Amino acid sequence: MGKEIREAFSPEMLKKSAKMNRMMNRPAKGNMSSKASLYIVRYVIGKMYRSVPKVKGTRFTKVNLGKTPAILAEYGESNKSRDIIVYIHGGAFMSGSAASSKGYISCLAEYSGCRVYSLDYSLSPEVKYPVAFNECIDAVNELIKNNPDSKITLVGDSAGGNLSLAVALKLKETGKISCVIAHSPVTDFSDTLDRAKYKKDGIVVGNGLKSTFKTLYFPDHDEKDPFISPFFGDYNGFPPTFITCDVNESLYADAQDIYEKCEASGTRVQMVALKGAFHAFAVMGYGTPETRKIVEDCIDFMRTVTAG
Repeated sequence: MGKEIREAFSPEMLKKSAKMNRMMNRPAKGNMSSKASLYIVRYVIGKMYRSVPKVKGTRFTKVNLGKTPAILAEYGESNKSRDIIVYIHGGAFMSGSAASSKGYISCLAEYSGCRVYSLDYSLSPEVKYPVAFNECIDAVNELIKNNPDSKITLVGDSAGGNLSLAVALKLKETGKISCVIAHSPVTDFSDTLDRAKYKKDGIVVGNGLKSTFKTLYFPDHDEKDPFISPFFGDYNGFPPTFITCDVNESLYADAQDIYEKCEASGTRVQMVALKGAFHAFAVMGYGTPETRKIVEDCIDFMRTVTAG
């Protein structure tokens, strides 16, 4: 379906972009798992997610998917669609929460008519890989077991985009994942991808990913494991995929690579890159005209690939 580059234009987006880029471009200092750095990252990321306005008329319910806590968002009349969206939040594997994602998942629920589950997976550095990954797998398998006639779409941003791609790779042989929507996914922790020609986002990439996340997220595992770095995954038979990113962010390289891998493998794929935005801008939901359009485009893509 191709790749499209758009321009940020609205006052809402330009104001948000200026603010977010000031935060994102602060150089990461010290050990990211130190108490001070951890507090700052969790505060900044949490504030960003909570700034997204909630859609009125959305009901939020705390649930457990197996042993994984989650929040279910439903808009208006229940069960308008039997299909399910699973949202996996970002936050560098060490911040974010289901509760802070209510604004974004309410937008997904309203526009799609689907039940939307936001997963509260365990965070690093308190836990390490594969704990969060396994929690996401278990939650999705629980939904598959209890909803055999539903089609399941995975949505994730940044670290959540990584987990969404990894879960889809793990479960692709089951045929139960119908669609993946990945916003600014981080896909390579081996530093194989050349991100040097893109703008460095200090709080996202800092001086590189391998050294930081080897300690923070996967100390006892190979960074080339495709469930850690989906860059190394096999995309033959992968579900249809919609990708978004900012044109100038460090992880544009990751998004572009997944787009090319999907295209080469014959996977239906669409990518929208925005000029003048910021890392993981898409989760602003209805907060700007540009991101409202992204919500609509993602769900319209989902509908086309899950129809029938």
